[in-house]
Amino acid sequence: MNGRHMLLLTDYDGTLADLAPTPAEAVVSEQVCRQMAEVAALPSVTFGVVSGRRRADVRERVGSAAEFAAGLHGLEIDGPNAVFHHQALDAVAPIIDEIYRAAKRELNWCPGLYFEDKTYALTCHVRLAPPALADRALEEFEALAEPQLEARVLKVLIGAKALELLPSVDWHKGRAVEWIRARVKAREAQPVSVVYLGDDRTDEDAFASLGEEDVVIGVGERPHTHLIDWRLAGPASVGRLFANLAKLRAASPATPR
Repeated sequence: MNGRHMLLLTDYDGTLADLAPTPAEAVVSEQVCRQMAEVAALPSVTFGVVSGRRRADVRERVGSAAEFAAGLHGLEIDGPNAVFHHQALDAVAPIIDEIYRAAKRELNWCPGLYFEDKTYALTCHVRLAPPALADRALEEFEALAEPQLEARVLKVLIGAKALELLPSVDWHKGRAVEWIRARVKAREAQPVSVVYLGDDRTDEDAFASLGEEDVVIGVGERPHTHLIDWRLAGPASVGRLFANLAKLRAASPATPR
């Protein structure tokens, strides 16, 4: 990547932070935070996080290290003098709220369920539910949204011991990467290459959006359908990669901003 500006983008859960029983418990370790801040501070690197969480949640967890923060799998993004809010979000908010209220009422038979209300999306987590009941709970959760799924108002994303409902639109993490890259490319005085790190099925869309000058890094043990360049074991390995990148990029000529 010599002579090219690096756009370093990463997922949050399972990549920057270890997966946890509930989303609130997934935090970036102090060491990874330091390593992340070190590489993000380099003038030859633009750092961003692309997550299924809300954009504000991402901002709260990674702070100023991330120049770009994308939430809801890219349906909302912010960066320097740039904000994106997909037009489909506001229309689905009352539908999501109705399903959320129904899910709390109809699925109260299953202990350990955790509903992550994102206003424009809703995730049912079963990590804490009894294994014998988890699949049934997810099936009934999806059934509550069946009319909206059939009408293609909502779609389902399968996560790690979770199902998520969100707007059924042609927008995903891959589109978010393209949106962010376009803005970084317009600002920089040299070509831009993306290094993208992700562990989840939704990161496959980001992987597929990348080209020959980009780098795809899979994190964790989950099989990836898209060809990856490297694989890292987990967040601690991601932190070490950040530290190594910081050393290598710091030794290269700085990119003027």
